[in-house]
Amino acid sequence: MTSTLTRPTPAAEAAPRTPQRAPLADPWHWAVTGASLLAVLAAATSLNGVVEPWTWLPPVLGTLVPVLLAMALTRTLRLSGALSALVGVLALVGALTAQFFPRQSIVGVMPGPGTSRELGRLLAQAEETVVSQVAPVLPSAGIFLVMCAALGLIAIIVDVFSTTMRMPAASGLGLFTVMVAPAIVKPNGVGMDAFIVTVLAFLLLLAAAQWRENRLASGGARASSGFAGRSMAIGAAALAVTIVLPMFVPGFNSGAFPQGSRMNVWGNATGLNPAVTLGNDLRNPTGFGRIAYSTNSDAPVYLRAVTLEDFSGRRWEPDQRLDDREPGVAEIGAEQGSPSSTPAGSTVFTRITTQSYASPWLLSPYAPVAISDLTGNWAWDPANLSVFATDGGSTARQEYVVESRSAELTREGLGVIGPSEREPVPEVFTQLPDDTPEIVRTTTEDVAGEFVNPYDKALAIQSYLRSSEFTYSVEAPVDGGYDGSGMDVMARFLESKSGYCVHYAGTMAVMARAAGIPSRVAIGYTPGSPTGNTEEGPDGEELREFVVDSRNAHAWPELYFEGAGWVRFEPTPSRGVVPTYAQQAFAPVGPRADDSDSLNPGARPGALQPTGSATAPAENSEESQASGPSDDTQPVAGLLAVAGIGLLALLPLLLRTARTRSRRRSVMVPSASTGSGGAATSAWAETTEIAGDYGYPLEATDTPRTFAGRLAREAALDGESAGALVRLRSAYEYEEYADHGGPLGSSPVAAARSSVPTLVRAVAPPRWDDVDTVTRAVRSRSSFSTRLKARLFPQSLLNRFRSGSPR
Repeated sequence: MTSTLTRPTPAAEAAPRTPQRAPLADPWHWAVTGASLLAVLAAATSLNGVVEPWTWLPPVLGTLVPVLLAMALTRTLRLSGALSALVGVLALVGALTAQFFPRQSIVGVMPGPGTSRELGRLLAQAEETVVSQVAPVLPSAGIFLVMCAALGLIAIIVDVFSTTMRMPAASGLGLFTVMVAPAIVKPNGVGMDAFIVTVLAFLLLLAAAQWRENRLASGGARASSGFAGRSMAIGAAALAVTIVLPMFVPGFNSGAFPQGSRMNVWGNATGLNPAVTLGNDLRNPTGFGRIAYSTNSDAPVYLRAVTLEDFSGRRWEPDQRLDDREPGVAEIGAEQGSPSSTPAGSTVFTRITTQSYASPWLLSPYAPVAISDLTGNWAWDPANLSVFATDGGSTARQEYVVESRSAELTREGLGVIGPSEREPVPEVFTQLPDDTPEIVRTTTEDVAGEFVNPYDKALAIQSYLRSSEFTYSVEAPVDGGYDGSGMDVMARFLESKSGYCVHYAGTMAVMARAAGIPSRVAIGYTPGSPTGNTEEGPDGEELREFVVDSRNAHAWPELYFEGAGWVRFEPTPSRGVVPTYAQQAFAPVGPRADDSDSLNPGARPGALQPTGSATAPAENSEESQASGPSDDTQPVAGLLAVAGIGLLALLPLLLRTARTRSRRRSVMVPSASTGSGGAATSAWAETTEIAGDYGYPLEATDTPRTFAGRLAREAALDGESAGALVRLRSAYEYEEYADHGGPLGSSPVAAARSSVPTLVRAVAPPRWDDVDTVTRAVRSRSSFSTRLKARLFPQSLLNRFRSGSPR
């Protein structure tokens, strides 16, 4: 046998590879970078309320887009991760230069000569905004520079973690950092909307990063599924942490992190922000920033920090006036516009311990003349006697002594001051902007237009704002969207007539200017609460101790009267202390614009009416003093009150009578009956309820026959009344249990029907006369008290008969 040996077929050789250029990079990193951009922008939405809403978006977009675009391009060119981060930082510098330093730049994106000087100016502007404004702050180049720089760095970190280091979960720390500032500054925390948007964007970032990883692992063929499930699991875990973690972390209070947490990373060190919006402090139910002061004043003192006098902007802010301040506070000179001979008064010594209260504005009673034991560099303003830290210091943990002069002002002394013919104070205290709402001017004219002397005008305005038309509320302004200052806010306050101290103080100051009286708004604290402790003062006098905190934060107007100086008023109801010279019911001291008219035709309802001038007839004064109802209306009000009480007492009788009449109609006119029960059921229901009202109630286990037998025995019914009861019972049994021509057993009560004798199946229809007969019999056998109770307080209103229930 011949065998042929064959050479094994060699394996097919691999085809030679054609030399190819290596791909630049995976294209899927663009999706992760885009998700990083969306995540940072989503976290930045929490800044709405820190600054004016959405004003931050254009500059932030102009910063983040170039930075992340440059980093994505470096990855496309397959540059190293460190070089990618460096390119991002350079792109950030270029974007900031192009937006904020165009005049100092070289070719538009490189910092040039003068950049450092402009940078210092913008940072100082940002610092001033932080010190002198509250959220939401007005947009400014300084604030936007800080925000864009911070968000740009955070975007670089998020993108590096998510793309370069492939650790997308760790990028959430950067997003959390963005939301820390809103959580501290905003009264309601980050806000649920911003929190949810950020969480969704973070989950999208995680999904995009996982999608990229799956693409790389599978060579770009197919990405594995499960992104949604993993994202939901991570989101649920994160949500659980946000709810549980605040319970164990100090600094969180009033709810979870995103909504109302009020996380305070600085502990209790805080200060009264000298802007008008004090609502955040007043809405804090626990109080913070405790301040103690001891004084030899006969009455507790107001602690004033600063005044607001420029009402021309969208928001009222204190003017630091650094160039006009006098250095040193060991001796404080006279205030501009102060009278040459001040009214008689007394010297008051006040020792103030700030503890955790921190503010660049120093608290002191008005008007300070000397301050001792104070550390740091301080200067005072001759325009308003406010004291400000010029070295960046604050009032935190200071203990100092203020010597002040307290003028003794009287109603009579202020009332004789007439209108000034010259400008006694700087123009800033009298100016009103051109866009002052018309409601401010018309209300001022209605309230104070007929009076001549400034004091009478001021009292009229204060009395109007303290009248029953207005209500004090720290919540209504927030709900209405005018938690702040500005002319538009004052207009809305006069329309809604609800707000807190900043609205009352600002409105009175604006109305005073409209009436020709110089004014300003003071910011500080009300007198607070006594502790009962005492200490020795500088001259050996006894000083009584008081304490205040954020709940005592307050604003009040100060009006200028020539020859008397600046005078405090208190238009806010339920807050502060009304000065003695303004406590009386509004009674103008000086003449009116038209003395022939003794009444105030422009007075608003509910406001205190003027009691007449010194020259007004006595009868007019007595007539205008009447603030309550007249004698003619009192009897009418009394009769109405008696009628209301009587109607309330007769209400059960009226309800019971109405039910009886309804049933009577259903029995007398059977075709008009309604419901599942017919005429016999209505008659039997009335009979059982009447019996219950007179002390013979229907028990739950009673059948019609057992109840009728017991009622006849206990009420001693006989003759006509007993026969009427039998007829009512028989008619009800027939209507309730009889077959009515249908097959026995076709209804739910078939068993009960089968036990009813055949005689019952043919009975006469019910008559209402039988109901009346049984009612008269039962009533005649009852005592007077039982009859009275059955009529006025019938038990059947509570225990009504129900047809078909087991009896």
